[in-house]
Amino acid sequence: MFGYVKVFKPELKVREYEEYKGVYCTLCRTLGKEFGQTMRMTLSYDATFYVLLSAMVKSKENPEFKTGRCAFNPAKKCQYQQNDAAIYKDAAALTVILSYQKLVDDKKDSGFFKKCAVHMVFPLLKAKYKKAKKSYPRFAEIAEETMRRQAEAENRKTASTDEAAEPTARGLEYLFTEGIPEGTQKTVLARTAYCVGRFVYLIDAYDDMKSDFKSGAYNPFLLKYEIQEEEALYSEAVHEDILKTLHLTANEAALSFNLLDGKLHRGILENILYDGLEEQITAVRKTYEKVRKSDGESL
Repeated sequence: MFGYVKVFKPELKVREYEEYKGVYCTLCRTLGKEFGQTMRMTLSYDATFYVLLSAMVKSKENPEFKTGRCAFNPAKKCQYQQNDAAIYKDAAALTVILSYQKLVDDKKDSGFFKKCAVHMVFPLLKAKYKKAKKSYPRFAEIAEETMRRQAEAENRKTASTDEAAEPTARGLEYLFTEGIPEGTQKTVLARTAYCVGRFVYLIDAYDDMKSDFKSGAYNPFLLKYEIQEEEALYSEAVHEDILKTLHLTANEAALSFNLLDGKLHRGILENILYDGLEEQITAVRKTYEKVRKSDGESL
């Protein structure tokens, strides 16, 4: 995932925000314990979402936090969860596995300077990936298959956003439902994760339209709307259609989530799926508005 799945703080209760920070900090600490302190740099909001949703579906215990010192900033006090260690270990391994797969992709597609940076950290992350894969072979298998299918779709230069987003959406569906018993809740969780995965792929493509247009990189929206001139990047009709797709996908994720049982972290997850995803759409849209306004227009 790409950092688009996070809370919208202004609409979050103070107690819920403290709980969210506690989950985030606990995952950071677990990454350090399980894979070494350097792996804390792979921490993401998306992995925090995985912990929250997995705990709501799997856990029967309320979170128990205690105060401790941050390893990166000893002057700072953080809240760390004392139970549900297995879920955090799962999330830490998944974080390393997905970070490695992203690095492999960057290694193939990046420019010269980024490739140099990637090559510097690649050996370290590869070693951590092997450790994570050994303990979580199914996670690694799903991630590898997802990346393979995603590359195939992009190499075909498909203009279908549905086809382009399918591998990432399915990948998240399989990752989030791994180990969940068959039944209605697994079906609902699968749909929620699928929609979140689809949303992440599409909003990332929307966010990257300008840079992909300049570099000539694949982007399903550029092909779907046959954008060949830079002015077309700011077409009101194009943006309205993309925004409609993103809103519908975010709404379906929220509607599916509503059918899940469980109360643990529910307020935080509702904030992410109802408000957080919408805020991400607004934030990306504004990057295009700024360019249009600089030319005396607005979307």
